[in-house]
This record gives sequence, C-alpha cells and structure tokens, in this order.
Amino acid sequence: MRTARGTATKTATRTATGTAIWTDFRGVMTPPLREGLRAYCEGKPFTPEQLGQCLRVIADRHGCPDGMAVLDSGILSERQWAAEIEQELSARFGVRADLSGLGPEWWSDRRIDPEWLAALRSWRQAGAFVGVISNLPVDWKDHFTDFLDWDELFDEVLLSCDLQARKPDAGMFRHAESRSGLPPESNVLVDDLDDNVAGARRAGWVGVLGGGGSTRAAIERIDAIVRSGAPHHLVRAGAPHQGAA
Repeated sequence: MRTARGTATKTATRTATGTAIWTDFRGVMTPPLREGLRAYCEGKPFTPEQLGQCLRVIADRHGCPDGMAVLDSGILSERQWAAEIEQELSARFGVRADLSGLGPEWWSDRRIDPEWLAALRSWRQAGAFVGVISNLPVDWKDHFTDFLDWDELFDEVLLSCDLQARKPDAGMFRHAESRSGLPPESNVLVDDLDDNVAGARRAGWVGVLGGGGSTRAAIERIDAIVRSGAPHHLVRAGAPHQGAA
C-alpha cells in the first residue's frame, strides 16, 4: 500500500487534469457510519442508538468532536475504548456486553459503494490524481490494509496514524498537498462529515460533502471539476450539513 511512509507517489504522471481528488474512506467509500453501526449491532444486546449515546459521552469526556476521534487520535487504544463503551452501556442502560472483538467484527462489514469506486477509477483514468485521506486508529491499520488493493486504485493513501495529523486539522491538508504536488485550490476533499469538509475549505481546498445520499451530487460536481481542470473556479455552494456520524 502506498502511504505517506511508503514509496514515492506518481505525482508527475497523475496531474494531467491539474486536479487532485481526495476521498474519505469510512462513510464515503463504504456505507454511512449509521449503517455501519446498525450492522455491527445486529445480534448484540444493545441498539445503535444506545451505542451512539455511549460514544458521544466518551467523546465529551475526552474533549473530542466525536466518538471515533477518541480512538483515531490515539487518546485510547482499541481495548481501552471498548472497555469504556462497555462501562457506559452498563451504567446507562444496564447492558452487559463483551466488546473484546470489536475491531474484527466492525471490519467484517466489507461493503463498498460500487458507484463511488467506479467514479474514482474514471477520474484517475482521466488523469486526475486520486488519493485517500482517512482518520484511522493505529490498531485498525492492518484491517484497512487488507480491505482493498490500494495501490491499484490510488496514487496516495494518507492515514492519520502514520502522520500524527488528522482531519480537519490544517496539517493533514498540507501533507496531502505535498503528495499531490498541487496548490491548495487544486485539491478536492470528499467527506461525509461537516467538520472535515469545513476544514478542507479553511485550508483553501474545495470541500464536497459525499457518501450515502450525497454520493450522486458529489459525483456530478467532481465530474465537472475534472472536465474543467480547475476546481477553484467552481462555486463552493451549499453550507455543509450533518454527515453520517
């Protein structure tokens, strides 16, 4: 897998359109997070709503914007995170749960959006630089690596666990610009979370809300970007709305 710590990117051969398209992974390439939570909770003694409430409490406790940020920022290991979820489920709902297999069970959902994958392939074939930017816990890197043939699909894969930076922080976008070799206004982020889209826009990028019900609109916008070769000329219309988290 070609990551920021891997082999050199093929930037010179992948900027024919003058555009870099960066996609989020979870919630954009895969079903929305709510669907992932629902699938994970099937057969469990707790509901997606109960799990979501626990994640929110844990996020607030650790000063994070969402429950996943506690994990992918390295504040807690997977085991520590799972233990806190177990404690919250017990204290709030009287639910006794064993989340020791959380990671493998979560990653057993291998659904991917075929329409979005086909669009990514078409933009890369058209000469756009196409990469992934994902906030990923170090404990889940092996699961991620095994999920797809990343080198076949992408010019670059940037993971927060490799860079000690995460979306929506500006540092992550500066890393990405160094890999695409293009200025901020020629980089596009497609993400399912408002905060990340807003962070991209603050960094001078084009931020596009994607994933789930927003996939078709995102494809249409990026098709126009790739055809024009100038993403910064597009109107950055539409205030971001709440994403899949």
